[in-house]
Amino acid sequence: MTTNVSECFNGVLKGARSLPITAMVKYTWFKLNSYFDDRRNKSIAQSTSGQKWTKYALDIFMRNKAKAERHRVTRLSAQQQSYQVDTPHNPESAGHGDHTHGVNLLQRSCTCQKWKLYKIPCSHVIAVCIRYRHDAEQYIDPCYSVDALFRSYAPVFPVLKDRLSWPDPEETRTVLPNPRLIREKGRPVSTRIRNEMDEGGRRPRTTPWKEGGRKVQCGLCDQEGHNRRTCPKRNEVPTSGGVAD
Repeated sequence: MTTNVSECFNGVLKGARSLPITAMVKYTWFKLNSYFDDRRNKSIAQSTSGQKWTKYALDIFMRNKAKAERHRVTRLSAQQQSYQVDTPHNPESAGHGDHTHGVNLLQRSCTCQKWKLYKIPCSHVIAVCIRYRHDAEQYIDPCYSVDALFRSYAPVFPVLKDRLSWPDPEETRTVLPNPRLIREKGRPVSTRIRNEMDEGGRRPRTTPWKEGGRKVQCGLCDQEGHNRRTCPKRNEVPTSGGVAD
């Protein structure tokens, strides 16, 4: 529904524009390798320090935890782990607060849908966990774990083959330009349908075969259907700017 992914790739591979095909492939190859190597090393460092979740997930979790301190929790069923969470009025938020949400820990659902969307407990779920002393971090999706991050970037890129070891192509092809795409001489013919905005207050074009065009109009008597050469009043109207007798 958005072009965020394509814009991201466009920004990353900006340096590969207008390069030959071989150079473009090499640029993309080493660019990806640098991303994999950097993220692999970061995941190893985070795992060595004892960190369980990625920084991205922890930042969202801590922001939600700070908001959860102002929520009011009411338990509806201890057996089904169903709760109602009321949020206070907050003029600084987008929805201005003062809402009611339902949380079900067994079904891992919240009516705000943020838990389902981001796979990270929302402030309403964290408020329930704080109130009844549950570990809220257990509801973070495993895809945000440091171990999952390391497995995503664990593959190592092999060394590229030297160009002398490239296999010979089975066939050779000569690429010729398409003659239908060769631009002809002269100004290109415009096929756009013109309207009153294109005229800019000028006299409409006297082209009868264009959509919205007027018939041929005489420049002497301003009548349609003929021009200056065939105008019946041609001899009556002076053409030199003088006054007729």
